[in-house]
Amino acid sequence: MKRHLKMPKRRVLYVHNENLMQQADKNPAVRGRATLTHSLIGSYGLLMHMQRLKPKICTYADLRSFHNHAYVEQLVKKVTQSKQKVSENAFIADEGEKNSTSEDEADNDYCLDTTFAHKEYGLGFDCPSWRGMWEYVCAVAGGTMSACAALCKYGTKNDCNQTIIINWTGGWHHAQRERAAGYCYVNDIVLGILVLREHFNRILYIDLDVHHGDGVQQAFEITKHVFTFSMHQYECGFYPGTGGIDDCGFGSGKGYAANFPYHSGISGGNFCKYFKRILTKILACYKPEACVVQCGADVIVGDPLGDTNLTPADLLDCFDFILQSELPTVFLGGGGYNFTNASRFWTQLTACCCSVELPDDIPADDKYFLKYGPDYSLHIKASKFMKNLNTLEHLETCAIAIEDNLEKYNVKAI
Repeated sequence: MKRHLKMPKRRVLYVHNENLMQQADKNPAVRGRATLTHSLIGSYGLLMHMQRLKPKICTYADLRSFHNHAYVEQLVKKVTQSKQKVSENAFIADEGEKNSTSEDEADNDYCLDTTFAHKEYGLGFDCPSWRGMWEYVCAVAGGTMSACAALCKYGTKNDCNQTIIINWTGGWHHAQRERAAGYCYVNDIVLGILVLREHFNRILYIDLDVHHGDGVQQAFEITKHVFTFSMHQYECGFYPGTGGIDDCGFGSGKGYAANFPYHSGISGGNFCKYFKRILTKILACYKPEACVVQCGADVIVGDPLGDTNLTPADLLDCFDFILQSELPTVFLGGGGYNFTNASRFWTQLTACCCSVELPDDIPADDKYFLKYGPDYSLHIKASKFMKNLNTLEHLETCAIAIEDNLEKYNVKAI
């Protein structure tokens, strides 16, 4: 499918190094997904259109800027056995350092710990602990914090119209201050936004993952300096069960959170229509200075943990609309449990940021080519049989509620 692409003057940075890939691949819920995605981006030749940004590894003190002491101490206990001791502010890993454990030993790192202390901190069930979890958390959080630090550096330069920074290994929006949740061991998004706050006064956070961005909203729901906007599936029993239509912040931050809860089977036409309508209102009244977008790929049709009928083409229409704002923006990953679809989606979004059109055929020289069968196609089609449980009345009710809150609580540029 051909898409008309404008050719704006844009700086695009891509967060990557080998250590980040190796660590991101260790999350038990998405094991190997980071490498799969990076390989496809490289196979399409997109790396030559971006500047490589080498991420730093965050420190104990960095994590403590959001997560509490007791939880971070639990993470420290899960350092790789080859590490002797972790000092509070000097966790340093050489970029070229390789994990000395064998694959069999690495497999043994993925083990549930069902002691009371670990369940108290969310480390069990959907967030099992493993040896080396500390290195994983520091690498993943460091990737997003590095992206946000670079946006502070380049986001207000006058030599280009817009700065875009991409980090597909980030986007873990469920982690709470005191515990892990929903496959998320660290809330790299909150840590990154705190970095942005040192430079930008008003930040817009957009969450398009199929699940509500509860951890991020809760972190900023009492402030006007961060506006959170989440479109997500919301039904009885659907995780995490937050983000209802009336959930719009607290205290001085009342009105500075917007939630658009849709039902199963939402179509691209409706999703894009209401996303653009709401975002236009938010941009007009809040006038953000920077934007962070969580692009969870579980919003794409065919994901085992989602239930939408959305395709990458639908989401790209929304992302084009975001890019038209010309705000300095960080794009992050998130959910996405059909790994090849996540790879397809993020590769297409990377191309969109770079204003590059991609052929539909997966490059035959991609290392993981056979995983994209049986059609070996980049694009994903909507289901012809999925029932859309969203009525126009419900979608209008959601949109009007958000618009009313923007007016009722006098949301404005502070």
